Amino acid sequence: MEIINLLEKFELGGQVKAAKNKEARELFNGPRRRMVEVKLRENAVLTKHKASEPISVLCLSGRGVFAAGESLEEKIDLSAGVLLTLEAGILHEVAAAPEIHLLVTKFKDI
Repeated sequence: MEIINLLEKFELGGQVKAAKNKEARELFNGPRRRMVEVKLRENAVLTKHKASEPISVLCLSGRGVFAAGESLEEKIDLSAGVLLTLEAGILHEVAAAPEIHLLVTKFKDI
């Protein structure tokens, strides 16, 4: 029986290596959570959107800004090691400054 499932070994704090200015790669999709690696380069922006379930965002490397709220009024600076959580249904946006590497976890209801 396999108990531990190694998904990825990230290089923390290094440069963002991406072929395009926006990349997303699903790492895991199970019954209770989904994990996605997101890379943004060249000041790319994931424009205002919302998730139907709560999420957590861990900045692995780079810098950027996470903004949330109807008018994106709340902002937090992202850098390696910053971990945040956001409830379901809240509008949010991520902007690279100039590049950022994130791990996003979406928590699903059963």
